[in-house]
Amino acid sequence: MPPNYSPSTVARIGDIVNGLRVDTGVLAAATYIEQTQHELFTIVGRLKIHQLFAEVTTVFSADASLVQFNVTWSTPVIAVAPLCAVSATVSALAVGERITRVGGAVATAAILTATAGITDINITPQVVGGVTTAGANFLGTIGILSTTASLTPGAFRCSVFYTPMSDGARISALV
Repeated sequence: MPPNYSPSTVARIGDIVNGLRVDTGVLAAATYIEQTQHELFTIVGRLKIHQLFAEVTTVFSADASLVQFNVTWSTPVIAVAPLCAVSATVSALAVGERITRVGGAVATAAILTATAGITDINITPQVVGGVTTAGANFLGTIGILSTTASLTPGAFRCSVFYTPMSDGARISALV
């Protein structure tokens, strides 16, 4: 039996339980998974990240790329900092497989799903950003980087689920 709630109520419950969701468009792996940091999302303020992952939409090539999610702050200026350690090789990931930031210790590697459509590990939320002593929100970006080879063909979409923790805090897609 379907739920007795309207679709908008079901969506709102999802936001409350999982956090607000922001997705990128579908991105070419050859363009975004290479040895150059590519920014995916803008961040304003202090936020709790519940989930951050890249989901394969077109099979990845057999290149031995290792993927890492990073954050960079422009206000205040803070250099690129990892949100996780590099993943195992993403070579030949299938449609529906994910590269997932696990959370907890920053030294924890991004994990790859063992089966398409199933993320088989519990994710630990991570607080990022902040508010300056003058009361201004941090401004920055979340990006993706391959620490080894670049990928050619393949495509993916990134999603982040978050909860704002300061006034005006938000995440939006850049791509």
